[in-house]
Amino acid sequence: MEESSAPRSVPPVSEQQEGNYAVLRKEILEARNLIIKTDSLLKNLHAELKQMGRKHEEQEKRHWMTSVTAYIAFAIIASAGAIAYARAEVRTARDEASSNEARAVALQKDAEKIKTADQARHDASEKAMRVYDLLGTEKEGPGLNQAMTQAMHLDKSQISPLEARAIEDRAAGMKQKMADMALSAGQSAFRRQDWKGVSEQLGRYVELVPKVDDAQVWYHLGSARIQTREFAGAIAPLESFLKNTGGTKTAQYAGLLLGQAYEETGNPQKAAAAYERAERLYPGSDFAPMIRNRLRKIQAASNMPGVAPTTAAAPKPPQ
Repeated sequence: MEESSAPRSVPPVSEQQEGNYAVLRKEILEARNLIIKTDSLLKNLHAELKQMGRKHEEQEKRHWMTSVTAYIAFAIIASAGAIAYARAEVRTARDEASSNEARAVALQKDAEKIKTADQARHDASEKAMRVYDLLGTEKEGPGLNQAMTQAMHLDKSQISPLEARAIEDRAAGMKQKMADMALSAGQSAFRRQDWKGVSEQLGRYVELVPKVDDAQVWYHLGSARIQTREFAGAIAPLESFLKNTGGTKTAQYAGLLLGQAYEETGNPQKAAAAYERAERLYPGSDFAPMIRNRLRKIQAASNMPGVAPTTAAAPKPPQ
């Protein structure tokens, strides 16, 4: 059976069908619009997700940079702290080294002082032993005199108390023996009118004896030194004699000698005072005119500048 090529006839559409078509088209349009809207929302969501991803990447990048910066800052601070600590340790070590060096120098000086003090004590002890031996073995003469001088000038602070006491005891015995011998020799020389011997022996005696109780020793020594023209050395013995004796004619004569000693040593004021004291003791004695004459010369010389007192020979002692 052959098909006919003529178009089929379309049955007429009813109003109800047209209404259904209209509703269907509307729904299709709404569905299409909804699909478009959904697609737009999906695109926006995708764009927002991308933006959020970029923000997250930027935050991670900033966090990483912050971490790196913090690590670098921490490393710098730690390095600075380590350097400061190291410098402080170095300064402390240097200060300790300087302190130790100064302490070592001080200890070395103390050691040298101790060594020097020990050596000084050792030398003093040896010297004390030599002096002790000399005091026991030397006889009268220069050797014994030297030993006595060393014993008197020995630094006893550098030796032991036992050594000092032994030397003092032996020196005291020898000193007294030498003093007695000097006194005997001086008195013998005075009787012989050996004025130089008197000056030497009695001068040695008063040096050895701490306190001379015999006033005649001072008188003999002073008058002998006037005779040997040792005027400066005669003043102290004559003063000592006058302090320890009364108003005797010998005291008047000693006053005359003392005035002469002061004149010869250039002290006219003290000479005049000595003459005045001597003249008052015995105004009518044989020495009174001589004393008054010397006193007048001193007074005249004091009123006439440039006039020196007349030097006279030593008067003879009273018999």
